[in-house]
Parts: sequence; C-alpha cells; structure tokens
Amino acid sequence: MTRQVSDTLVWQGKSYDLEESPGLPKQHDGLIVRPPDQFPADDLELSFTQSTACYRGYTATWVVIEDKLYLDTMLGDRLLAERPLFADWVSKRLLAPAKPLGKHINIRFRSENIEYLRLTVNKGVVTDYAIGKGTPCL
Repeated sequence: MTRQVSDTLVWQGKSYDLEESPGLPKQHDGLIVRPPDQFPADDLELSFTQSTACYRGYTATWVVIEDKLYLDTMLGDRLLAERPLFADWVSKRLLAPAKPLGKHINIRFRSENIEYLRLTVNKGVVTDYAIGKGTPCL
C-alpha cells in the first residue's frame, strides 16, 4: 500500500505529522462536500488528494487551542463552512513523532528510539498528553 499523506497537528506552537488522521464525520454542518467542478485539472495542490497517496480524499491541519481540538484548514474533497471548526466528533488518541524521522531509507525504525507526542481527545477536548520514547501504544 502507498504511504499516505499525513495530516498536520499544531500543538503548543509546534507542527507534528499525525500517524493517523482524526477523521471526519459523514455529515456535519461545518463541512461542505466540494462540487466536482471545483477540482481544476491543473491544480497540483488538489490533484494529490485524489491520488493513491491520499485515499481519504483530503489533508487537514488540526490545531489545539485551550485544550480543544479544531479543524483549521482542509485541502481536498470537502470545504470548511467555518474556520476553525471545533472537532467535537473526535474521541481517540492521536499519535505523532515528536521529532522528524529523517529521510526514509529501507531500514526498520526501532520504535523504542522514537519520541512520540500522544494526545487523548474526548469529544474534541484534550484530556491528557504525553511526550516520550517507546512503542506507540494507542
């Protein structure tokens, strides 16, 4: 399977590449499905969201403000009706390497040597966080 483009998380002023997208609800008043005629063929920024590197059809930037998770920007098959949009549908643990992993080469990364940011989110509210090395137990 093709490696998927990561969503970005902005937390305490730093940007992190999320291991997994928080996801979007099927329907939400704050999200609008982008009409097909709004995908210009020559728009390279949008074209990758329709590739095998982005099966979910979008990339997003999420931001934590005062312990609440917000969807701040989106690129792809949906548009934001308001910005930022409080992500009250998200209840999960978010995981991101706390430091860049560097250029990918054909070796296996040892998870015990990678420092991770872990956020626990319940109905859009960050209830716990930790930064530490080790296996990324979700």
